[in-house]
Amino acid sequence: MKREINVMDYEKDFLEETAPTYVNKEVWKPKTAKEADWCLGKIREKEAEIEDVLRFVEAKKKSLDEYLEKRTRPLMDAQEHLSALLQMYAETQLEGKKKRSISLPNGKFGFRKSPAKFQRDEATLLEYAEKELPDCVKIKKSVDWANLKKGCTVDGDHLISQDGEIIPGVTVEQQPDKFYTEVG
Repeated sequence: MKREINVMDYEKDFLEETAPTYVNKEVWKPKTAKEADWCLGKIREKEAEIEDVLRFVEAKKKSLDEYLEKRTRPLMDAQEHLSALLQMYAETQLEGKKKRSISLPNGKFGFRKSPAKFQRDEATLLEYAEKELPDCVKIKKSVDWANLKKGCTVDGDHLISQDGEIIPGVTVEQQPDKFYTEVG
């Protein structure tokens, strides 16, 4: 039969067992190999207790992570579903209009322009920039992409220089508008 341990009794027993004894008001310290070995044994016991606590906490963390996933996954799925419904609604309501968002009492939703993605062939682009746009070439022999792009325009899948030339080594991929929601 297991005896229920009263925490106060446990602490009292522990303190009595491990508390330093005062002799002439000095703190106890081991004076023999046996006393030093006793300290080592107590340290080992504390390490084992620490390991037990760490295992317990890790198990609880794992359990809490699983609980968090179980509880939030359906909520996130529902949120994504509702967002998709709003996107379909926005597409029909904003079709053919300059307006790109809808404001309602609970928030705002609509579309934001996504920047175009550029596929670059660095070698070809560098060769071009060295000849035609030397200000756009960095010392490390790479194209100053921001500077080159700044003076250019996009035409379909081509990047066009200020002189109207198609810049070799660049393919432009137009991106669809990005849907967003703002709550509050």
